[in-house]
Amino acid sequence: MLHVVDDDLLGRLRTLFDGRADVVEKRMVGGRSFMIGGRMCCGVNAAGLMVRVGAEGRDAALAEPHVRPLMMGSKVVEAYVVVASEAVAAEDDLVRWVRRGEQSR
Repeated sequence: MLHVVDDDLLGRLRTLFDGRADVVEKRMVGGRSFMIGGRMCCGVNAAGLMVRVGAEGRDAALAEPHVRPLMMGSKVVEAYVVVASEAVAAEDDLVRWVRRGEQSR
């Protein structure tokens, strides 16, 4: 299976996590994901930035512009959302979403 990702966004995530011993990058969820403490925090696939927001943070995240549920086939992945690349074009926005993924339980 071919995994297509936004290479620019992937590079920005790699830079953001550079030097962190607690972060592991893995191929999963149709793209590249970043694990912190064994749990997926965020990642990138063809649709954009995948972020763990938790069940309690899902509705608030989906209310934001350019955010939609993460889908695996026809199933919704309840604790995750996908943020379109244009919504994280600014570095501050990318950092804000990644921190949200780090803080989600």
